[in-house]
Amino acid sequence: MKNLFSVRWSHGLVNLSLLVLRVGTGLMLLTHGLPKLMHFQEMAAHFADPLHVGSTASLIIVLIAEIICAFLLVIGLLSRPVAAVIFIEMIIILLFIHHHDPFAKQELAWHYLISSFVLLCCGPGRISIDGMISR
Repeated sequence: MKNLFSVRWSHGLVNLSLLVLRVGTGLMLLTHGLPKLMHFQEMAAHFADPLHVGSTASLIIVLIAEIICAFLLVIGLLSRPVAAVIFIEMIIILLFIHHHDPFAKQELAWHYLISSFVLLCCGPGRISIDGMISR
């Protein structure tokens, strides 16, 4: 019971926690990117364009973040740059796409923003390809 309220931490549990956060965030983000890829033709014409680069280009940028970056996050390769891309994507979504929406509509983007911020700050942990490369 005393461990439940302990503020001590171990390297092993921190690395396991980062693994769970990284893989969970990446897999959940993939579930948003894959349907966009499957329906690319239908979505390209009317996809939101907050950066004013064209709706097709905006969709491609989102697909890079939600498929390629999410996959790299799952395997733990280039984790900090990938987390930065996802972090920026979520800021854009919150500021330009869902800024007038109620919190319930923004909540998922906030979760991804917070998760990517933690991974950006802490890195992927040792249980990752990045961790193996750095040894």
